Amino acid sequence: MTETMTPGPATLTPNPNVMTRLLGVIFAPRETFASVVARPRWLGALAVSLVVIGIAQYALLSTEVGQQLALDQQVATLEAFGQTISDEAYANMEQNVRERARFISPIFTLISVPLFIAISSGVLHVMFGLVGGGNGTFRQVYAISAHATIITGLQLVFTTVVTMAAGRPAGANLAVFVPTLEDTSFIYLFLSTIDLFYVWSTFLTAVGLAVLYKRRTAPIAMVLFGIYLVIALIIAFARSGS
Repeated sequence: MTETMTPGPATLTPNPNVMTRLLGVIFAPRETFASVVARPRWLGALAVSLVVIGIAQYALLSTEVGQQLALDQQVATLEAFGQTISDEAYANMEQNVRERARFISPIFTLISVPLFIAISSGVLHVMFGLVGGGNGTFRQVYAISAHATIITGLQLVFTTVVTMAAGRPAGANLAVFVPTLEDTSFIYLFLSTIDLFYVWSTFLTAVGLAVLYKRRTAPIAMVLFGIYLVIALIIAFARSGS
């Protein structure tokens, strides 16, 4: 007597290639994350995203406006922590940005992004899986986050193209809707931290987690957006020097 095998979830779920999955994250996230959860492969998606991010960073930091933007961000970060930048220190920072930033930034991204995804995926797995009682693995959460990283790549491509075209720093944050506010005001700094691509990426992560843990997307999205807003408020407060 021949035994009939019943296909499992991984067998029944489509098995798209990496480029199809990345396009699916953009145009059909729920169906795509169902296949990612069934087969939690992450290396290819993360590699493509890192290449896109690295190329965009190199292109932007090869321009004067991109280098000035990077320099201003470094200065703002140091001053937010109470450090005073002398003329000599500023000149050294400027030289480093001009000569090395376009090479160092992609290398730093290659190391920092996978590490950040690992940390954030661990936090999400604890929140929604171990504590929340969801049935999922760290590998599955990491795969979801790795696929959502393509949005960060699109963000940097958009920022690079718009900045180079305009000849000045540009992005997709909410501060563009309040051009009359002082760029040092708390409200302006807070809105400048709310980037539409980050919002998109956060929502996609919520969709993936909802698929994994078999829950509604809205409650998960509300938690993630709440965390995002708290972080944005902290950054704005630090930058404003209040």
